[in-house]
This record gives sequence, structure tokens and C-alpha cells, in this order.
Amino acid sequence: MSPNHHIVPAKQLRELSGKSTATAIKRWASQQGIRVLDGAEGPWTTIEALNAALGVKEASNDQAYSPDIL
Repeated sequence: MSPNHHIVPAKQLRELSGKSTATAIKRWASQQGIRVLDGAEGPWTTIEALNAALGVKEASNDQAYSPDIL
């Protein structure tokens, strides 16, 4: 199976959070407003969920990046 570049796997969430257990990662994610789902290797999320928690919109939805500006 090819990697999905939109997925943030459990390993990366462990690195981002500094937490090692699934419960601690979920608690941290909840405190940050990041939605996570349970996976075989632990909690995972998406780049979009991280961006949403940070208040970042997709560039494709931003008027500043409309093709009409070219």
C-alpha cells in the first residue's frame, strides 16, 4: 500500500506530542483541538485536522490563491 501524504500516523503524533502512550497522545490531541482516530499502531489524524486545529485554511479555499489573480 502506498503512503497517504494526508495521514499523520501514530509515530509522528508521538514525536509531535512528546507522549508515548495512546491515551496520553489522545489527551494531548484533545487539548489541542486535534481530532484523532484509533489505528492499529495507535492514534492517527490528518494534515487537514492539524491545520483546522491551528486555524489554517487550505490554500485552494483561499481567495488569495484564485487562478484569476494571474
